Amino acid sequence: MSDVGTVDRRTLLSRVFVFAGLGESELDLLAERTVRKRLAAREELFHKGDQGHEAYAVLSGSLKASATSEEGREITFSIMKEGEVIGEIAMLYGGRRTATVTALTPVELLVIRRRDLLEVMRRQPEMAVAVMAAVAERLAHVSEVMEDTLFRNLPNRLARTLLVLADEYGMEEGGALRIDLKLSQTELGNLVGATREAVNKQMRAFEQSGWVKTEAGVVRLLERAPLESLTDPAG
Repeated sequence: MSDVGTVDRRTLLSRVFVFAGLGESELDLLAERTVRKRLAAREELFHKGDQGHEAYAVLSGSLKASATSEEGREITFSIMKEGEVIGEIAMLYGGRRTATVTALTPVELLVIRRRDLLEVMRRQPEMAVAVMAAVAERLAHVSEVMEDTLFRNLPNRLARTLLVLADEYGMEEGGALRIDLKLSQTELGNLVGATREAVNKQMRAFEQSGWVKTEAGVVRLLERAPLESLTDPAG
């Protein structure tokens, strides 16, 4: 049983963009059936291939969605944060998970069961549209990741990833933009489809150019414009 009341869970759900348009009665219907779940940093939420009967609304923290090849190489499809929904694709069609999701930081979630979400969607068609939009956005993002890996070089991919992380997790600090999310060089490599060694070498080149600074696993953007110019395939 969750340790927060229905009203509190309703408020939490209303902050998730997929549920933002629901009325109080629909939110209450969904909220009273949810439970809260907490994960420690690096704890796995679910594994690729698991049966998916639940979706999760992220209340706090960050998680990554990834897959591992038979050779043991990992690729990270996306990083998810507060306000997003996880696991909705497998949950909607009752299939298996298409990726492994792991907490990058301590995480707090609301668990939403398939039958409860479908009941609310039947009552509120607008929510079905919002959920489909979320699924479409997720699939479009995966397509962009694959396109980047196939057609863009590493400096371009790394610059683009750093800019996206800065936009989503950036905090102003002494004239720089600190990415408030600790990623190992291996995880950064998984995000851009490159080895840790290749990412280390390219990050050193960015640092020598004075564009970024890395210290104790924390990345700071010092110069944004040069990184933006690298992301222009015609540049």
